Amino acid sequence: MIRLCKEADRAALAEYLKDEPYGRMIADAVDTFGVEAPFLIVYIDEAPGGEDADKKISGVYLWLYGTLLLYCKENQVGIDFLEEMMGIEAPQKVAGRKDNVNIVSWLLTDYNMETGKTLPEITDKEGNPVECLGRPEHEGEWAVLIK
Repeated sequence: MIRLCKEADRAALAEYLKDEPYGRMIADAVDTFGVEAPFLIVYIDEAPGGEDADKKISGVYLWLYGTLLLYCKENQVGIDFLEEMMGIEAPQKVAGRKDNVNIVSWLLTDYNMETGKTLPEITDKEGNPVECLGRPEHEGEWAVLIK
C-alpha cells in the first residue's frame, strides 16, 4: 500500500533509507525540509498491517520541485502508482538506482536515461540548487531520466 508519509513515520523511514546513497539522499531531504514542506511530497510503500503494527517499508517516492527521486531496495517499484501520478503531472527528472529508474523508463518512453556517480543538479522554483542533495555521501551509480 502506497500512502503519504507522516511525521510519525520518520524513524522507520530513516532506518529504511540509511544503507545506500539513493536512500541517504532522500533521508537528507526529509531531514532538511520535513515531510510537510509545500514543495515536497513523500510517499512510502509499506506492507499492510495498520498504523500500530510493525511496518515493512518496501519503497520511498520523493517528489521535490518536479523531480521524482525513488528508492526501492528490492526493486519492487509501484508502477501502477507511478503511472497514476505521472498521468496527473509528469516529472522533469526521475532519479535513483539504475534498476529502479529502468522500470520507470517503461512509462516515460520520451525521456533519455543518463548515468553517473552524482545526481544531476536539482533546483528550486527560483533556479537555485537544492544544497542538501549534492553531498559526497550521495555518490553512487545514479540513473536519471530527463525529458
